[in-house]
Amino acid sequence: MAQAAAAPLRAQTLLDLADAAQGEAPILRALRVAAAAGEDPAELRDAPLGHLHAAVLGLHTALAGPRLEAVASCPRCAAAIEFTLDADVLRGLRREAVPGELVLTTGAGRWRARWRVPTAGDLAEVVGRVDAASALLERCCDVTAPPGEETAAAPPELVERIETALADADPLAEVTVDLACPDCGAVFDADVDPIAFVWREVESRARRVLGEVDTLARAYGWTEAEVLALTERRRMAYLEIVREGS
Repeated sequence: MAQAAAAPLRAQTLLDLADAAQGEAPILRALRVAAAAGEDPAELRDAPLGHLHAAVLGLHTALAGPRLEAVASCPRCAAAIEFTLDADVLRGLRREAVPGELVLTTGAGRWRARWRVPTAGDLAEVVGRVDAASALLERCCDVTAPPGEETAAAPPELVERIETALADADPLAEVTVDLACPDCGAVFDADVDPIAFVWREVESRARRVLGEVDTLARAYGWTEAEVLALTERRRMAYLEIVREGS
């Protein structure tokens, strides 16, 4: 079933959001953005990370449509490669992830790993740490070593299998796109950050609203509060009148 996009934000809500989330860590900013769009931040904090990404992508669709335009740099020749994605298609990757278990037998014996997908809350807890990746894995995975190997690090093969299982269970948690450089032919993966896309749109819309406030305040002597109290349609109508008369 297709997920409904978030409702468009009112101008005042958009400005308040841009002010409040400025300077926050991306994961905390995303939770604030989702809350402004009508989502339950507590529920999203405890849900798979892909659920939060789906929520903020829904807001992008409400603000600017589903088209996501991005640029990646070729790792071989540094050429700029433009590509587009569909936010609604990405939102379709959202899943109800369930915990899993992996077993790996080595020369030392049997290693067992019980895992669950990371949540937005997990990321919020490790944000800013130099060992964030390993700390996140430790929060979400319980590894049982074979007898005599309790102090040994988990085998790289087991860690790789865990990471693959996590990516399969929550594909919207970490989005990558396969790209080929038209200049040198290099093939590589580009990371796509849903939170960054939505935040850029929020900032852009907030700047646009401030410009509209300035235009109407100069034309009619209205205060910011009076301009923002107008409906979107009414504000656009007054702006058109001002521009036609200039």
